[in-house]
Amino acid sequence: MRAFKKLMDVLTMLEKLVLAASTIIILVLTVGNVFSRKVIHQSWSFTEELVVAVFVLITLIAAALACREGELVNLTLVTDRLPVSLRKPVLFLNTVLCVFFTSVLFKYGMDKVITQLENGKRTFVLNWPEWIFWSFVPIGAACMILHFIEFFLDTCMDKKEDVK
Repeated sequence: MRAFKKLMDVLTMLEKLVLAASTIIILVLTVGNVFSRKVIHQSWSFTEELVVAVFVLITLIAAALACREGELVNLTLVTDRLPVSLRKPVLFLNTVLCVFFTSVLFKYGMDKVITQLENGKRTFVLNWPEWIFWSFVPIGAACMILHFIEFFLDTCMDKKEDVK
């Protein structure tokens, strides 16, 4: 369990680094494009492709980090009213359903990446392989699956009977 927790801590640090770098990239591209349009009267046509793809990455990685804290897709209106003895089984069911849904997202994301690799499809403006951008979906889904499991294990290993 300790090795898994250390691995998850390293993954979290990496995710936070990716989030920070991605945010800076979006900021530089967007501000640069606005400046270029208003001052130089030239638009950077490539920024839309990059910004949309990086937004997908940011969304999925941020969702994965929220899973780590049990803050994603978590409506506690019902579970807070349950007896303490039922909270862990409901959390288990919630974790199973979330992992199932995210596994479906991972599978279809991988199918799309493989299809893009086989077809050799490229982006319109940058002419980059589309699989690069589509790979953000299975990467984010895999991170979410790991963090759902991590939250469940952390909650079950906690000595307190109180579940978020």
